[in-house]
Amino acid sequence: MRRLLVLFLVLLVVVPAAAWSQPLPQPEDGTLSIREGRGMVFLNARGSITGRFEKGKLTVTDPRPFDSKRPVVYGATKTTYRGAKTTIYQGRNIRFRLIGAMYQTRVEGRGIFMSVIGRGRGVIDGAGDVQAGIFYDGVWSLNDEEYHSLPDETTGFQLVAPPGS
Repeated sequence: MRRLLVLFLVLLVVVPAAAWSQPLPQPEDGTLSIREGRGMVFLNARGSITGRFEKGKLTVTDPRPFDSKRPVVYGATKTTYRGAKTTIYQGRNIRFRLIGAMYQTRVEGRGIFMSVIGRGRGVIDGAGDVQAGIFYDGVWSLNDEEYHSLPDETTGFQLVAPPGS
């Protein structure tokens, strides 16, 4: 009888403790895809950011610059360091990969191709201007929606999976 009572008391303590030790559910990662972009894309996100552009400027701010996760950038003809946390890469045919850390990333230029999987927020602004003769400024897709033209006005977005996915 004592063994049964001890077993019951152990189960009474262990089962609720196991339930409390489960991690809280995290929001799922969102996705962003940009094809042939012309304009500006700003991201403050954690996850995987890969891309390239034909001509322009990439600004990367790493809040923890001395950890093991470093930005990988190829093709920059000019690199400017603004303190320990911010680096600006300029040139033609630049390719980049930012994985696993929280980065603030700003791409300004033309021929922007980006693929992002992660969580965070961002701003996008296309450079289409009929008076200047720029009719096509690229397309973008957020969270696997249909592709549509980059917005002519500065537009903010959340990079998280849509509800119910």
